[in-house]
Amino acid sequence: MTAIVERAVEILRRRRTGTWSVGSGCLVGGRLVLTAAHNVLTDGSVDGRISVRRGDLFELTAEVLAADPVQDLAVLRVADHPSLTDVPAVRYARIDRRRTALVECWAMGYPGWNEHPRSGTQSPLRDSVQVNGVIPPGSHVRRGLLEFRTQSTPEGLPGRNGSQWRGMSGAVVFSDDPRLGALAVGVISEHHLPEGASTLTVVPLTGLIELGRGTPWWWELQAENWVSLPRIPAGALPRTTRHMNLDRARANFTDRERAIVKAMGLLIDQLEDSAPVVVLHGMAGVGKTELATQIAHRLAPTFWHARLRIDLRGGGFDVSTEAAMIELLQAFGQPADTLPSDARVRGQQLQDHLRAGPSLLILDNVADAARVVPLLPAAPGSAAIVTSRSELPSVQGADRVEVEPLPDTEALRLFERIIGAERVAREREAADTIVTLLGGLPLAICITGGNLIASSQRRRPLSEHAELLADERRRISQLEGRLDGEDAGVRGSFEISYRALRDDTKRLFRYLGLLAGADFVPALAARCAGIEEGNAARLLGELADRQLVEVHGVVGERYRLHDLLRLYAREHAERTEPEAERNEAFRRSLDWYATRLDLWMSRPGAHENLPAEAIEWFAAEHLNVQATIRRAYETHEWKLLLRLVEPLYGLLFYRSQWEEMAAVKAMAVEAAREVHDESAELASLIHLAEARRILGRREETTGLYERALDIARLRGDEDKQGWILTHFGDLQCDLERPGEALRRYAEAGAIYRRRGDTGAEIWLSAHMADAYRQLDRPQDAARVLSDALETSRRRGRPDEIVWCQWHLALAYDQMGRYAEAEETLAPAVDFHRRRGDQAGLATMLTITGDIHFHAGRPARAREAYGEALELVRSLDIPQRVAELEAALERASE
Repeated sequence: MTAIVERAVEILRRRRTGTWSVGSGCLVGGRLVLTAAHNVLTDGSVDGRISVRRGDLFELTAEVLAADPVQDLAVLRVADHPSLTDVPAVRYARIDRRRTALVECWAMGYPGWNEHPRSGTQSPLRDSVQVNGVIPPGSHVRRGLLEFRTQSTPEGLPGRNGSQWRGMSGAVVFSDDPRLGALAVGVISEHHLPEGASTLTVVPLTGLIELGRGTPWWWELQAENWVSLPRIPAGALPRTTRHMNLDRARANFTDRERAIVKAMGLLIDQLEDSAPVVVLHGMAGVGKTELATQIAHRLAPTFWHARLRIDLRGGGFDVSTEAAMIELLQAFGQPADTLPSDARVRGQQLQDHLRAGPSLLILDNVADAARVVPLLPAAPGSAAIVTSRSELPSVQGADRVEVEPLPDTEALRLFERIIGAERVAREREAADTIVTLLGGLPLAICITGGNLIASSQRRRPLSEHAELLADERRRISQLEGRLDGEDAGVRGSFEISYRALRDDTKRLFRYLGLLAGADFVPALAARCAGIEEGNAARLLGELADRQLVEVHGVVGERYRLHDLLRLYAREHAERTEPEAERNEAFRRSLDWYATRLDLWMSRPGAHENLPAEAIEWFAAEHLNVQATIRRAYETHEWKLLLRLVEPLYGLLFYRSQWEEMAAVKAMAVEAAREVHDESAELASLIHLAEARRILGRREETTGLYERALDIARLRGDEDKQGWILTHFGDLQCDLERPGEALRRYAEAGAIYRRRGDTGAEIWLSAHMADAYRQLDRPQDAARVLSDALETSRRRGRPDEIVWCQWHLALAYDQMGRYAEAEETLAPAVDFHRRRGDQAGLATMLTITGDIHFHAGRPARAREAYGEALELVRSLDIPQRVAELEAALERASE
């Protein structure tokens, strides 16, 4: 077994100058390494290669699994090595900010001050050092960081003004526990010179919870159970709270570490000078009450006098301020027969109880701020946690913490704690499906888990329950059960918020359930509901305040519905609104999308030169457009489906979304046949064939081109015939039949010559050149393109000139005439750069990189690939990002 002291590693990055940049890291289990993000995030001086060195045992390449520059945490996976087969996962600990006892710690790393010359090489070698010190829990609370005060201070490096600790960043800080062994608490991030030579800044490892959400490697870390430090010494039990009526802290509570740390800091940071109030707000069922209870239990040493909770919606009905005050006084032990009749006097008595010692009130399920303000502590030393579905903006001086649905990783962990790890492991895929369908809502997860461990369902496969939940019409009904001996249900929890709405707000909420997409803008909500946009914006603000919709992005610009709320809203719509009106509302939403696409894509040449506003709009809306098309297909809204799909070609082509292109165009082909629209069928067949060809589904593509060609010939559409024959030829090239491709191109060329379409002939020349290059006849490709280039120059058409230039560069590249290839391509690069065509520029730069790579100039290839990669990343084109990352990797080998 690998000892803790043997886990320290160096993080190495190759610079273009050939030197190495060195940081520290730690093997935390298997092949996983923790380090600081700034050690591995590349800049312009590095080529992206990262390796990990462990003493003299190995130096292995490393892959960055995740890196967060804000938290300065990164997780790497190193290449396989025999010595890594016995490296168990470390245990993790959080620093408990409630206590002030110093936490003794140590870390191992490779700082610059321990550099030594190495014989036979110009680069020195850094040796490992172990530094010991302490972490004071009270330091850097506001920034959420830790302060590591080392016991030794190395001398500054000769000739350097920077930190002598440079290179120590990324080292993991451990604390030794006599019973549990070494516990990892943080990663060294930086050394602030003004704070002194012995003080290092440490990022808490609780940040891994956020970094690892939904990732496979999170389970390899085994960071599920956190120990709190400093540990309470044996026999030193916390002081017993005098007045306490809290529910138990549930063992299956899933860590909401960030929310807990933030709320606890807000409650205790200014406790001596004020009476802090924290509002935990979030949608129904998100776990606000349980979170408040967990926080209250953790703060027992601070609020030793009283920790009390009252429900302002006791029994499902709003509790008056007077009734709540009486309940609090009785919780403080005041007999009912001693309570004064005067409400003002009762309020004074409540404040007297709160001043008697540090007290924490949980005022749960607050709907009206005015009702809760008289109950808040007034004197410093006591505090309150208020839970609400609203932010309660009128509660002055309160801090607010939003409670969101659990991310997939934590949702699965909660589900596992309820039904058992073995059951989840047996049916991991079904368990993942269940928590995804429940949208991370703790109430839904707890109900589902409780139902699955009930005697009647204990043997039911998880896959069977996943199938039941997958049925949207039955999902809400499946989320009914019993928790802590009481009936509970997601529908009932939502109903409380819904009943509090005004009638016009209820109506808009119902119509939101009819939208197909996950998020929306006020204009779409207004169109669906048939109301003015300004009115919709106002009503959406009310729904957001009630946590029935969530603001998605900039306030007032975009909203979204949680999946379960969407189903709940649809339920209400189906019970309340006539079917004809529901169908018409959905048609209005379809029309809204189609009208916006028509606005941009009906312009001449729009599919070749996409309007910038269309690109920006589609980046935000493409998932909603896809969902809307699928709903239109399911409901047989054929004509509206065709109207929505037709203008999508250019946008999907631009984003290289070939899978989605194939899916929506297949639906469009069926829709066109249903309404006997041959023109629409022909256009959709052409685009469907192109998408399937690019996806490599060639056997499915031949028949599509043949059918499209038959329709075009029957209609006498020579323009479409030439287009189909050209791309049918491209398919033959894909099938490695370039001779057959040239025959198809010849047919297309005959049509273009007969029609006198010189522009189409120039376009066709590049396709012919591709076939010649596949036949290893680049000279013929260059001849065809040179002729086309001369013609395009006579015509004075810059776009045709550029088209010929970059294809001619490909021919020169294949011939090994790299200087001519680069010279021919340069004007095309400049053309796209001047036009601001980022997608076209990325293509030109990619070809430039290929030419340099083939010419044996890897550094220049990486430069071109790197610029192209940044462009496609900014354009959000995942497929091209992957292709360029692969090209960069090839050029770096």
